[in-house]
Amino acid sequence: MQSAEIHPDDDMYTGSLEHYEKCGNQFAGFAEQAAGLVGRSTRRVLELPCGYGRVTRQLVKHFDPSRIEVADIMIPAVDYTTKTFGVTGHYVADPVNEFRTIPAGEFDIGLMGSLLTHLSESNARTVLENFLAKLSADGVAVVTTHGVRAHEMLSSGGWFEVAPGDKTALLTAYSMGLYGFANYTPDQPFEKKTVDYIGRSYGVSLIPHAWMVEQADELGYRILKFSPGAWDNHQDVFWLAHR
Repeated sequence: MQSAEIHPDDDMYTGSLEHYEKCGNQFAGFAEQAAGLVGRSTRRVLELPCGYGRVTRQLVKHFDPSRIEVADIMIPAVDYTTKTFGVTGHYVADPVNEFRTIPAGEFDIGLMGSLLTHLSESNARTVLENFLAKLSADGVAVVTTHGVRAHEMLSSGGWFEVAPGDKTALLTAYSMGLYGFANYTPDQPFEKKTVDYIGRSYGVSLIPHAWMVEQADELGYRILKFSPGAWDNHQDVFWLAHR
């Protein structure tokens, strides 16, 4: 199961199997840390978005596959991941930011890697609220953002390729403590298959730490732990729970 082939439409695989597996293993480690904070012997896990299983293939090494549920807007990705790794799948349907097909209040661990990283501020607010609503009363969520480390990389020119005007806008917003967002350009090669499936509303965000603190507080959650740049050396990682 764990040695399954990588799906040809998996944009997370960019040619290096070592890097692909390292990223999946890192996130599975974050899930293990969440499990330690939950403190139960059995946990129900939600991974959203799952893509084509970069993280899922590692999660099944740490958690019972029958207790793992995955979701994505990309139907072929859900089909592949559930069939390949023996987990339960949910299709994210309209309205896509509300996750109505997924039961609320049921999950001990919620994993949302690299989704807020691609959304506008209004979409990110809605997504975060509805995702956190899936947690059980004592559940823990793991959420990643482009924040502290991404800002450092963008400032030095070592991050995503964005248009010069978009780069300036992202950095300016961040310097003012504001949420920054830029749509992918039509010639953007990164995650091209994903963008083609989802649409041009997908892009790159730059999110100050204070924005996440404020959103968590307004939604009735607290940040248990924060690790800047912990995922793939560019995404900040937050562990959140009910207040």
